[in-house]
Amino acid sequence: MALEHRNFQSNSDAFMRWLKDQDGFISSPKIALADLRYRGAGRGVVALADIDEEVELFSIPHTSVLSATTCRLNEHIPDEIAALPAWLRLVLVLIYEIYQGEASSWFPYISVLPEEVDTLVYWSEAELADLQGSAVLSKIGKEAADEAFVEFLLPIVIKNAHLFQNCAHDIPRDRVDHKEALLEYAHRAASLIMAYAFDLEEEEEGLQEVDDEGFVEDNEENNPKGMVPLADMLNADGEFNNARLYHEERSLTMTSTRKIKKGEEILNDYGPLPRSDLLRRYGYITVNNKQWDVVEISITLLSEAARAIQGLSSESIDERVQFAQDMEVWEETFDISREAGTETFHNAGFDAGLLQTINILSATEDDFEHMRHAGKVPKAAMNLITIEVLLKALGKRRKEFGTTIAEDQTLLQDTAVHGRRRMAIEVRLGEKEIIEVASSYLIQKQAILFTTPSPDVGTQKSSHGDGHKAKRRKM
Repeated sequence: MALEHRNFQSNSDAFMRWLKDQDGFISSPKIALADLRYRGAGRGVVALADIDEEVELFSIPHTSVLSATTCRLNEHIPDEIAALPAWLRLVLVLIYEIYQGEASSWFPYISVLPEEVDTLVYWSEAELADLQGSAVLSKIGKEAADEAFVEFLLPIVIKNAHLFQNCAHDIPRDRVDHKEALLEYAHRAASLIMAYAFDLEEEEEGLQEVDDEGFVEDNEENNPKGMVPLADMLNADGEFNNARLYHEERSLTMTSTRKIKKGEEILNDYGPLPRSDLLRRYGYITVNNKQWDVVEISITLLSEAARAIQGLSSESIDERVQFAQDMEVWEETFDISREAGTETFHNAGFDAGLLQTINILSATEDDFEHMRHAGKVPKAAMNLITIEVLLKALGKRRKEFGTTIAEDQTLLQDTAVHGRRRMAIEVRLGEKEIIEVASSYLIQKQAILFTTPSPDVGTQKSSHGDGHKAKRRKM
């Protein structure tokens, strides 16, 4: 244990010495890289003194960011690297640098990166079964990644075996039967990228556009990516974050976003991620991110519910789905969330596009023809038919889980349930709780619409007969 501690600390010290030698690196004397393993956080950055808001904590020059353009491999095969999708470029770069060992100019940095990242790609089938019902299972993408690694990376490694030294001799030229070595290397690199890499700007495009909350649109596959030393040592918290990384002309700068007291950890912000995404990307979950949990409802479930309730043909449903897609309100899946910071479900949890899509799917034939002729989508209003479709879809979604809320709560009371299984139960329980709270809200709303007429009442007729009075309300 003492030797392990010495190695951990010596790697940290060597990394910081390497970083300070980088031309253009700037760091505040009020911060330090710290060993936070005693609370399961690995490495982190802490404040050595009180820090005011909007203070530059450190600045990493672009030349010190490990990317497809700064890697030595780019000097040898620039055209082959440029032809790859952005994320595969960085996978190849990491494979090259990791297995150069001490010969890599990035060795002190690579030495502080974990040997394993506990992302879902490394879970067994039995462990993944504990996530039954969660849409996160469809987002792991291991098979697609394997195909991409073999199709795009293996030929490059074999063709340029002399550049890959330690790993190339393990990858025979028979790419069909002997691809395991490459996949092992590639999955480690890909997991590090998912957990540690940052989206970078194209140099000719300048600063990225951000939304009102300061977040950049996420395009995981196509955005240029890079490993940003020290910035990726910061742990993150969606609620208590106190720092943010800014892209500047010659560097990436971490700046405090609020006052930080001496001894406090400096925390980055990865955005309001649900725990399922935290688990997929980083291999852990936090209680704070429970407030951003979502349950996903597919367009297939919504279409089936609308078809059953309105007695529509498959052809009619297909036409409506196409119309929703043409009008840019269609999504393959819609998120239903709990309102941030509370356990009470409100209308804010129902996306406007979700309500508009349901109202397209469940419209009478006459109303749908009117929409199509006018080229306009219905308002994001919730009427009785909307509620009926949502309740039916949520009911089917509930059945996709293999356990009940009560069963999950009982399992979590058992202290023997820990690690990956406990995280999986927490994720699936959060999604089921949203289904129950959303359903309860919808039932209450349904009762109000049945019993409380108002001057702005509208009528949407079911294809089965009598119309339902519905209070039309913007969401």
